[in-house]
Amino acid sequence: MRRSLLLVLATLQAACSAEYENPFATPNATATPPAGASLVLTSDAHASTGGSPRDVYALELDGGRLSRLTACNREDSACDQIEASVAPDRKRMIVRRVSSDANGDRRLTEDDGVALLFVDLERSLEAALLAPSFRVAGLDWSPVDELIVYSAAGEGGVEDLFRADSNGANVGNLTLTPDVRERHPRIDPTGTIAVFERIDRTLKGQIWVFLSRSDQFAIDTGAPGPGLETLVGTPYVVGGDATPAFSPDGRFVVFRRLTSTGNAGQGTWDVMTVEADGDDPRVVASGPAFRSAPDWGPQGIVFEEVDSAGNATLVLVQPDGSGRRAIATGGGAGFRLSNPRWLR
Repeated sequence: MRRSLLLVLATLQAACSAEYENPFATPNATATPPAGASLVLTSDAHASTGGSPRDVYALELDGGRLSRLTACNREDSACDQIEASVAPDRKRMIVRRVSSDANGDRRLTEDDGVALLFVDLERSLEAALLAPSFRVAGLDWSPVDELIVYSAAGEGGVEDLFRADSNGANVGNLTLTPDVRERHPRIDPTGTIAVFERIDRTLKGQIWVFLSRSDQFAIDTGAPGPGLETLVGTPYVVGGDATPAFSPDGRFVVFRRLTSTGNAGQGTWDVMTVEADGDDPRVVASGPAFRSAPDWGPQGIVFEEVDSAGNATLVLVQPDGSGRRAIATGGGAGFRLSNPRWLR
């Protein structure tokens, strides 16, 4: 039976029920995803009001058993967990996190700086891999080994792509471009190449493939020329493409395209697919809503959709756009179901 996030929240806050154990009886405790969980995401489901700082959750595909995996938001502390990528063993993860109100605006946002952290969910241990000043703008854990990739401040202070071992050792800058932003890298199923978002001085986002430091190329998605409107606070223009991810077989890429700058400043986004060589771009979800970075897994494409009233829905669609299904709802305006990813 499907449950709204608020219903599950009430169960979590009760801390004692037949179905849930409270893994947060001690400070900084974490939990591994339950065996039946299919997705990981960040959400403020633990909060009493929407728009609060987020923690990491796991979710079953039918929308049941929402499980809180981290507890950095407590009465004595706050942090915003933006995005998480879980290791293939489902016991560890890397996470983008905002931990302090550096600019003094009484909010935790990416303007405060974004750190990269390693978290051992099984042992409730964590280590900082990059300080907030690096403004980490995307991350992924290889599906086959101990390699991680991420985007962070590099040449010229703008985002480059980096690779490292999962413990933060053996860091290498992959792109070295002082005037171009490379963001949101995702590794293919074989663990050998990556797809990423590239933004040059036109501010028009494009989808690129990384084969090596000397071999990178754009996927021609057929995007229109740069629009006249720029989304406030982000390096995007109408018509730009962002946040790509591979299909499970590595033959296709899913991404999103900015279609307008409305929707309360979040913009409206279409979700699209394209063959990895640039052929056959298709729209799989469109309309006047904000749509988050999509992820493509064995059961389809999943993404967060937020309407103009601020109501979030976690949506699952098939690659041809059919079979749309709401997995879970935020339970009220402002509650988030951010950056969903398939668990391996």
